Amino acid sequence: MGFEQGLNINKSCKLFLFALLFPFIAFSNEPEKFPGARSTGLSNSTIALTDPWSVFNNQAGLGWQRNYWAGVYHENRYFLNELSYSSLGGCIPVKTGTFGVGVTHFGYNQFSQSRFGLSYGMMLTKTISAGIGINYHTVRIAQGYGSSGAITAEAGIIYQPLDKIAIGAHVFNPTRSSLGSDQNLSTSFGIGLAYRPAETVLLLVQGDDNTLTSPVVRTGIEYSPIKKLCFRAGMSSNPMSLSFGLGWRTKSISFDLAFSYHRVLGYTPYISLSYTFGSNTKIQDKPEQ
Repeated sequence: MGFEQGLNINKSCKLFLFALLFPFIAFSNEPEKFPGARSTGLSNSTIALTDPWSVFNNQAGLGWQRNYWAGVYHENRYFLNELSYSSLGGCIPVKTGTFGVGVTHFGYNQFSQSRFGLSYGMMLTKTISAGIGINYHTVRIAQGYGSSGAITAEAGIIYQPLDKIAIGAHVFNPTRSSLGSDQNLSTSFGIGLAYRPAETVLLLVQGDDNTLTSPVVRTGIEYSPIKKLCFRAGMSSNPMSLSFGLGWRTKSISFDLAFSYHRVLGYTPYISLSYTFGSNTKIQDKPEQ
């Protein structure tokens, strides 16, 4: 059997699995999505982090951002175009805090989900930040099913009791909004810990729970042998999956690449690119400032 033929069979199997899962994706819940290849390289254990991708992952992290920022992200889940997911985010600092905007799109011409979000984060004290966000979700299903929309809210907090430790918490959709009687949006809550035992090492652990699935435990590690380069790895449960990645950062540009592995469906690639504006740019990618 040739290599190309093997790839076609593998893709056919994944399409078959997707067809079986489609009713659950379309009518039960949004598939798990966390923008930012840094996040995915760490198995999405990022609630306690304060990088600009907090605009999607925990709005409290926006309180630490004092520069204009823009980032784009794309994933091709299990190498299937039908499961592609993209996002565009931005940070806009003001005198009292920072606003965040985020747009995401998942799916293809037969089924798609989009999300438009506006958020705000600020420092309450020198060690505590808080943030809130509001989102408008739309889902469109072809073949005469039409489309629908819903509004959700989310909020988070990050506390840094010590220079090397940060604790974060985040809640999504506490009002239990839905896209219709058969199209639920999960209500979720997560709490995470970030610990930096050395300047070059960051350790993360996080627990998430929501109303539609069982709890998930996530762990991640980031190692920076030099200032501009990071290597990452992570693991999450339910279902068990592994992730790994790397990041390259300059004063203004950040490039991140990651892969995750599911024992049944295989690999998923992730990529993100972001730019920080301003001459006083400072990479705020660790729990301590």
